[in-house]
Amino acid sequence: MNHLDIGYVVLGNHEFDFGATELQKRMNESTAKWFGSNVRDAETGKLFNGVIDTEVIPLKDGLKLGVFGVCTEETPTLSYPGQSVVFEDVFASARRCVADLQAQGADFILALTHLTIAQDKQLARRVPGIDAVLGGHDHEPFTLYEGKTFIHKSGQNAFWLAKLEFQLSRSAQHPERGLAVMPQWSMLANAHFPPQPACQQILFKYMHAMASEADPEQNARVLATLALPLSTKTARLRAGESSAGNLVADALRTELSTDVGLINGGFIRGDAMYPVRTSVTVGILKHEMPFPRPAVTVRIKGRDLRDALLQHLRKYPQQSGSNPHVSGLKLTVDMRSDPPVMTEFLNGEGQSVDLDAEMLVATSKFVANGGDGCTAWLKGEVLREASKVPEVVADFMMKKRLLAYPDHEGRITILE
Repeated sequence: MNHLDIGYVVLGNHEFDFGATELQKRMNESTAKWFGSNVRDAETGKLFNGVIDTEVIPLKDGLKLGVFGVCTEETPTLSYPGQSVVFEDVFASARRCVADLQAQGADFILALTHLTIAQDKQLARRVPGIDAVLGGHDHEPFTLYEGKTFIHKSGQNAFWLAKLEFQLSRSAQHPERGLAVMPQWSMLANAHFPPQPACQQILFKYMHAMASEADPEQNARVLATLALPLSTKTARLRAGESSAGNLVADALRTELSTDVGLINGGFIRGDAMYPVRTSVTVGILKHEMPFPRPAVTVRIKGRDLRDALLQHLRKYPQQSGSNPHVSGLKLTVDMRSDPPVMTEFLNGEGQSVDLDAEMLVATSKFVANGGDGCTAWLKGEVLREASKVPEVVADFMMKKRLLAYPDHEGRITILE
């Protein structure tokens, strides 16, 4: 970021993956200005150390650009900010920032956000005065208008680079007409470009340090071979059934000897399609599951597991990292009901789950702790902590050696 001379950044949930203290160290190394208008110190109530609230940038012809930024309030359930950080209401914070920027004479107000597209559209509707929203968080690109507010997202992992231009003008003869805005934008696919040597040197320094901590031969070790293609595509993992999700859920249930295995779609990150006969290596697993979270065994009643699954699915059909993938269960959920209801809840033997009976479930520690807002898990009890999830999956693969997971097995059926 420093080499690219990035000027402004907004905090997102993944900035807190290693805690608030580690984040502040990285921010101190950064030359960019960080927005986090709704992110505050829990003890003092002041803005999180190192972030700014608003910024006014002078433009040509005496015009002023006003900028602020907000981060999703769900960060405590999506990441690990700890108890020292609070995330205030996005809309109230945005209203305050817009009023402040207008008082400073801003002619055009830009919101940098880390919210879902639905929340960005709400922001445009509920907070008058925002001219444009540049957003993150969602993994797919979007460009649209919500009323008079321009909203753009470039998608995940720098697959796309957006170039946005706004021509601003004000009529001297007719000042009552206000500011005229003519937007233009284009998307560049970030592929097939020769790497910039200076960037390569920076990346090599850190990749070399990571390689020194791991055994290159270990990363190249083959665990299994694919008899069918395997998909880790984000769209499937976050809003449907996925072969990779089913594989990880099977691995958790088998290796931890439980009744049920479950993984959230957001745990698998590669967004790739592996063709038949691919040799799956340790390195591929590390790439696909970069979060070093341990697997755990949870004892939980059937009704609480049912409620947890409904919480995992509450954002469907919107893509969500909470989207569940299961092993040892077959369920049907009617999303047409309000609230949604589970009309079929079968165990591995095809029998209805006893809602009053206790079950053993293998999942990640993140899920067991109520991650993604799935708080019904907290009614269960964590019995033991096992190896990290990628290591559990590696053990499972080595025993199987040949992996054949179809695109769809009907483990979860959605009625819509």
